[in-house]
Amino acid sequence: MGRTKKLAVAAVVGANACLAATQGGTLAAWAVDPHVKVFRDAPPLVGGGAHRLRWAPVPRETGVVKLRAARNEFEPGQLAFRSTTPLKGVRIELSPLRHADGKGTIGGDDLAWNFLGFIPLKKNTQDSDKIQLRAAPCEVPDPLLDARTLDVAADATQPVWLTVRVPKDAPPGLYRGEAVVVAGDTRAAVPIELSVDPFALPDVRHLLVTNWFDASHFAKAHNVAVWSDAFWPILERYARNMAAHRQNVALTPWSLVQITREADGKLSFDYARFDRYIELFQKAGVADGIELTHVGSFGPGGWGSKEIVLVKVGATDRKTGKRVELGPEEGLAPLLADLEKHLEAKGWLAKTMIHVADEPSLNNLASWRKASEFVHKAAPRIRRIDAIESVDFTGALEVWVPKLSHFDRWRDAYEARRVGNEFWYYICCHPFGNLYPNRFLDYPLARVRVLHWLNFACGLTGYLHWGLTFWGDDPFGPPSDRLPPGDTHVIYPGADGPLNSIRWEIQRESIEDFEYLCLLAVRTAEAKKRLGPAADFVDPRRRAIELCREIVPAIADTERDPARIMAVRAEIAEEIISLGGEPLLLAETEPMAGSTLVHGPICVELRGVTQPGASVKINGTPVAVGPDGCFATHVSPRGTRHEVRIEAEHNGRKAATTRRFQARR
Repeated sequence: MGRTKKLAVAAVVGANACLAATQGGTLAAWAVDPHVKVFRDAPPLVGGGAHRLRWAPVPRETGVVKLRAARNEFEPGQLAFRSTTPLKGVRIELSPLRHADGKGTIGGDDLAWNFLGFIPLKKNTQDSDKIQLRAAPCEVPDPLLDARTLDVAADATQPVWLTVRVPKDAPPGLYRGEAVVVAGDTRAAVPIELSVDPFALPDVRHLLVTNWFDASHFAKAHNVAVWSDAFWPILERYARNMAAHRQNVALTPWSLVQITREADGKLSFDYARFDRYIELFQKAGVADGIELTHVGSFGPGGWGSKEIVLVKVGATDRKTGKRVELGPEEGLAPLLADLEKHLEAKGWLAKTMIHVADEPSLNNLASWRKASEFVHKAAPRIRRIDAIESVDFTGALEVWVPKLSHFDRWRDAYEARRVGNEFWYYICCHPFGNLYPNRFLDYPLARVRVLHWLNFACGLTGYLHWGLTFWGDDPFGPPSDRLPPGDTHVIYPGADGPLNSIRWEIQRESIEDFEYLCLLAVRTAEAKKRLGPAADFVDPRRRAIELCREIVPAIADTERDPARIMAVRAEIAEEIISLGGEPLLLAETEPMAGSTLVHGPICVELRGVTQPGASVKINGTPVAVGPDGCFATHVSPRGTRHEVRIEAEHNGRKAATTRRFQARR
């Protein structure tokens, strides 16, 4: 490599990457925001052209992988490397992360790395040209490979995914370590800094999450017979993976119940396999919901048919030993009735839901209602759940799961039917386009990161997607032509079990963000209680909703800049921390923060409460505080971000919070 070319590479990398000399070339390694999909042709220019999306700035990187997390949380990082010469047998070495004050380390199983693999795309997601990262044909990074060494071609950028699990008992503070790219005798190190906050995410999950799977796919991928002795340990690995990614609802085939038609014509039911399946998922941590599979399907013509047909139930005839099919009245009705009793005896009834038929619409709503009534008559205490394509299921459905785009378009109709019903949302091959979030392969990862902020903002208590592992014959090959790329799966099969994808990792981050928002609401409620009657006006969820809506002001208008998402999440963390200390400070504005204010002039009403004896400033101006800690004033937001800054001080300790608005002239 000539001197001129070496200088050119060094000038491109600058202070943002680690350079190391290889035999006849140069190895560069640098930190990358984990929301950035790193393509093979990405140059070692961090925050520059190849990483810059057309519609949003990517946060400028440094030479350090910088992470921030609560205890009991996973946090991802990313680095990339590239060499001007081919590399053989590259590996990554991770040092333990050591507390800056010597209070402990994070390492071992809590610290992991994976090379990223690439998926070939032959087509892009429909009507999404403004947000797609690359035009097909192209290769998109997604699977986290289990290979421990990798050969990398010259002038090809290879991303590496880092995963840190922060233990529940990790001392808060700054931790430092490094990731080293090792290629033969050449080493290029990238420092890692992790800031651990002084609070923990709860073990209890506050969002119900299901991604559908078919157990036979696991068996096929790992070359074992489904339900054989060799199959169950494999199923357990996938279940543990779901739990680690905060999936807490298990799709459960009711067909696991073995049915026999006895000599007298009555049916008997064997729950051994059914119970083993559920107990496996519960032991793994997928413990909050049992989601029984559908008992109905579309009639002739498939989806959109006007008829919903209830399934026939298979049974073994005791006299002949042959399999027989039983009609709904003879087979399904007694099965559902007995299943309800069994679930109650096991203590599982309250967490069980059953699907009637998938995606009913106006075309077949009348027929679907008859099927739903059949199910309810046979098992009245099992709640019914379905992904729905219409608005009026009143009296026939307990858990409503509208498609996200339908919930957006038909919001008023759904809100009018909320009382007494539980509402989730689902996404699948829809919605697509430039505005709605989804998790397609050619979409930016910020489209995934916002998914569960929407749950919190809209008060939707669950999430459903059909495609966890419907990967077809070649999980790593070109995606199905029938569906948007990546719709079928977010987990890949590895040699010994599941391999994650970066979309699956970022979706976990989004669920953890949801837990941050829940924790802020809990801490606000605790502070309200400590402040007593003076804080009666405080809505414990209001502040969390305000911050949430900074990222998702509307379903089709969500934040696209990952730096902004992380900044708001940091603000949520700061408020959680503040509410655990003193002085306590709670405030509400009318209108809510985030509202658009029209000049003429602009005036916001503010009410707050702090600890008695504390002093308060609003935008730097002292305000009167009553003996009970209450204060109230009118204020005009200031600055380019139209902010109201509220500060309290008591016995030398300070607390502060900021409200931001939009403004029009």
